[in-house]
Amino acid sequence: MNVDKSILNRSYLAMLPFFLMALLILFKLFMIQYVEGPELRAEAENEVVREINIKADRGNIYSSDGKLLATSMPVYDLYMDPVTVDEEDFFTELPGLSKALARKFPERSTAQWENYIRSKRKEGSRYVKLAQDISYTELQNVRQFPIFNLGRFKGGLIYEQKNYRKMPLGKIAERTIGYDRLNAQTGIEGAFSSFLSGTDGLRLKQKVSNGNWKPLSDHYEIEPRDGLDVITTINTRMQDVVHHELLRALERFEADHGCAVVMEVETGAIRAIANLGRTEQGTYFEKRNYAVWEDTEPGSTFKLASVMIALEDGVADTNTLVDTENGIFSIYEKKVKDSNYRNGKGGYGKVSVKRAFEVSSNVGIVKLIYNNYQKNPNKFIDRLYNIGIHKKLDLPIKGEGTPEIPKPGDPYWSGISLPWIAFGYQVSFTPLQILSLYNAIANDGKMVKPRFVEEIRQHGRTVEDNPVKVINPAICSKETLAKLQDLLKGVVEQGTATNIQSDLVSMAGKTGTCQLNYWKQNTYDYQASFAGYFAADNPKYSCIVVINKPNYHQGYYGSTVAAPVFKAIAENIYLDTPREWQPEKQNGNPLSLSAKKQLTDLSAVKAIPDLTGMDGSEVVPALENLGYKLKIEGVGKVQWQYPPAGSKVSTNRVIELKMG
Repeated sequence: MNVDKSILNRSYLAMLPFFLMALLILFKLFMIQYVEGPELRAEAENEVVREINIKADRGNIYSSDGKLLATSMPVYDLYMDPVTVDEEDFFTELPGLSKALARKFPERSTAQWENYIRSKRKEGSRYVKLAQDISYTELQNVRQFPIFNLGRFKGGLIYEQKNYRKMPLGKIAERTIGYDRLNAQTGIEGAFSSFLSGTDGLRLKQKVSNGNWKPLSDHYEIEPRDGLDVITTINTRMQDVVHHELLRALERFEADHGCAVVMEVETGAIRAIANLGRTEQGTYFEKRNYAVWEDTEPGSTFKLASVMIALEDGVADTNTLVDTENGIFSIYEKKVKDSNYRNGKGGYGKVSVKRAFEVSSNVGIVKLIYNNYQKNPNKFIDRLYNIGIHKKLDLPIKGEGTPEIPKPGDPYWSGISLPWIAFGYQVSFTPLQILSLYNAIANDGKMVKPRFVEEIRQHGRTVEDNPVKVINPAICSKETLAKLQDLLKGVVEQGTATNIQSDLVSMAGKTGTCQLNYWKQNTYDYQASFAGYFAADNPKYSCIVVINKPNYHQGYYGSTVAAPVFKAIAENIYLDTPREWQPEKQNGNPLSLSAKKQLTDLSAVKAIPDLTGMDGSEVVPALENLGYKLKIEGVGKVQWQYPPAGSKVSTNRVIELKMG
């Protein structure tokens, strides 16, 4: 009995570990099933199924005349799940599929495609890459291939859409349109990214072999919401003219870089803006947004502000005499020289303030300011600040240069600061900041903020507009304004810019020639500029042209380098502007004998004559007979031509004619 009991106790003792282990297993199963289970299942599911962020379609950017400037183009990456295809269908149709793939994507032969897909099926791969970045049309074609035409789930075709940004106009206005990248935002793309971006969506994807993910279905968990469209102020016709006229001048004068901007006087709308820089190979592209970013000493275009202050304070009038002497004036052993000083034997002598401005006499303008503000330079500087040109324009586009106007007491203020500021040195502004000043003169004294965007739209409906913003309602009195307008007309009529007088449109403005790095010896770098508006008596547009570092031997004065670009822009825009702004034109004359001779000689001299007003029925065959390619709009008399008259053209260049 005792022996049996002892044996039984020993048996219980031997079974105890197994019993405890069983209890432990049951406890663990209970914990997994009811306590840890939901969390573990979620983790497991997360390892297999995941929500993937789906980028929203970015909104479009349009010109003011309805042309696409930037848009998102869909492209597709193609994959295949060969495992999901029925075995009989797979082996029966694989040769046909391989042949179709080889025709479409010839990087693999028919045999290579067949071996590739067959081996991937054998490996159990469910996300086999076929192609990337194909168009929607190409996708539709691929969906008709053998096997794939069985449908998404039976045929195993997987495609994923992605978007890339395209600029339909190419490189034109590229810097102003800009881009929106992870670490950099520029131009309109960057400034208005919050509108353009939209709201991303979510989509369920399942983890398959090799760590790849494929969509569970065609549907989204959260639909992406497309971005809004941005309507810019850019006019594509004007932009094309401005771009090519600037390019022509840069190439002719072998300049380092330059910019040209056209602004609508009343609204501040930027209708065209071109920024071109030279590459090491000598070609030009939209390198930087010089008009917005580059702040330099403006030179003589700043004389407008100096004379404005003198007139406002009543220290002089336009008929007040100033002595330019022999074209050279010394201050603290520093010399101010006129362009015609000829080693002290030139100059203009005693002339009126008006004449000094028209011929851009540095000595005359410096004496005007220095003699009247020498004892109180703060008064002059305060006047500049009152205009409002000491502040940034607060543009939406990033990178605007900061205006600099030194004041007495500043570390870099000296005895020559006041006279040097008077003719545009020791101050710095961007081209757009100088243009805003000239635009204010054209706009009856009202300075407005430059605008790059008209409005924001969603599905064609305006959701936010961008009204005109006034910076300074009156930069000077009406009396002073009228005198300044007369001075700017005088520059073109009898001053430094007589070479841009036009029978088509009147212009007003100021030339600028600024020596760069003038503190260095034997340096011949210049900045040539012209700022103004047209028409002179009924201003519709203001414009600035700035060309940096032209070849010294080719020319460097604002009158010869920049002003002709202004003229070409003004004439082209004038001819292409609706009738309400233009006076009634006379009926065109038949093709004259002189014009016929010019067209006949065109094949020899390669310079296109002025075709405006001529009968299109005679001009077109004459040009075609000479071998030129034509782009024609309308019928009747020639109203507009491009390239403009006098341009050198080769027979492989397209001549554009607009008739009416």
